[in-house]
Amino acid sequence: MKRARVKMARWCATLAMAACVTGAAGEARADFRHQYMGARPKSMGSAFVSLADDANAAYWNPAGLTRSNRLALMATRAWMYGTSDLENDYLALEVPTWRNWHFGASWVRVGIDNSYSEDTINLAVARELSFAPGLSVGVTGKMFLLAAPGYEQYNDPNYNGGDHGFSADVGVLYDTGAPWTLGAVVYNLHQTKLQLLNNTSDPDPVFTEWAAGGSWLFRKTLLVTADLRNRDGQTTNVVVHGGAEIWFFNALVLRSGLDRGLVTMGAGLQDKRWEADFAVETDRKLGNVYMLSFTVRK
Repeated sequence: MKRARVKMARWCATLAMAACVTGAAGEARADFRHQYMGARPKSMGSAFVSLADDANAAYWNPAGLTRSNRLALMATRAWMYGTSDLENDYLALEVPTWRNWHFGASWVRVGIDNSYSEDTINLAVARELSFAPGLSVGVTGKMFLLAAPGYEQYNDPNYNGGDHGFSADVGVLYDTGAPWTLGAVVYNLHQTKLQLLNNTSDPDPVFTEWAAGGSWLFRKTLLVTADLRNRDGQTTNVVVHGGAEIWFFNALVLRSGLDRGLVTMGAGLQDKRWEADFAVETDRKLGNVYMLSFTVRK
């Protein structure tokens, strides 16, 4: 009986997205809030706004691109809730500094294989302010792509072939080289709306959200970080994210965190030219989410 309930809960997670495809809910619903970006941020409870210092910065906080000056490419795959039909892939890129400007890009897809997909493409640029040492500002231009080819098999005359929208993020990060850093981001300054059916009376918004946090490095081995983040576009609906990582010999790292009440954990292994990170998010009702990221850098 217990196994049957767990299986049913997992199928509910799939059907929540599949409803967009089958039309069972009456209208197609877009939702860009549940994508998974990077095993390292996820294993630390998604508390990454002030910590962004690698290719993940293009998504989490573009201002964090100033904390690095290297060429790096990251690829991530997530396995969600034990359901093979759900897919979540992520690519992130950072490039060396050009005339004090820092650049990054990322792409993430979440969806159901051959039925439904949400793609987000990010192009980011950042720079440290010359009149305020340690203070950086970054901007990300974003494009959202929404498609549901699964509708075509139902010959729904209202399916419009997909939709797209644009928005931007603005982030700041303060890092003086001291043990602590501070960061803040406003995501989706323009609250674009998307729809899949021409007869949708109320298109779905990609919500404007904010996040702010800080991190502390203790004796160059233990890093603690925490974020405050609103959700669902509600300014006062605030949740706390927190996490930590501890390094051993600058090669092996262990991580843990708390993400909206869900326990996260992970580990990583790195060398000068590469890094591999693993993360797991636990959920008693839906099942676990597993993530693996691999980075090559020069």
